[in-house]
Amino acid sequence: MKIITPNLLKFAGTSFVLTAIFRFCLSYGLENKILLLSVTSAVLYGITMFSAGWFFGKRDWMYLPIYDVGFRFHLATYLTHNAVSELWFILGFNSRYEIIDPIHITAVIWGILLFIHFLFFLWTRKNTINHLDKDDLFE
Repeated sequence: MKIITPNLLKFAGTSFVLTAIFRFCLSYGLENKILLLSVTSAVLYGITMFSAGWFFGKRDWMYLPIYDVGFRFHLATYLTHNAVSELWFILGFNSRYEIIDPIHITAVIWGILLFIHFLFFLWTRKNTINHLDKDDLFE
């Protein structure tokens, strides 16, 4: 089974760019004490990431119908967001008012949720035949 698809790679690239833009806006807003920019960038980041996942996920399903309940896209988002956030601090692009602890705490909590999603993914795979829902297959 092909796990890494062109649409997943496009989503990962989009996620990387959107996360870099979000980190820039967040750091700029915090550095210049523009609370509205920080809040707006967080809300727009969430909306655009969800929209990108929906768009590329739907195209991915049309390209290759994989019954994976969105786990691959969730994992790609987790990896790109945390990689960009860590690099943001390593390269010193962060605001002087930002500390790295919330990044690590978010990664741990999100990692736990990702693990739960992985368990759900394994459970749904167990209930499918060749990644097709058993109920849909025998109707």
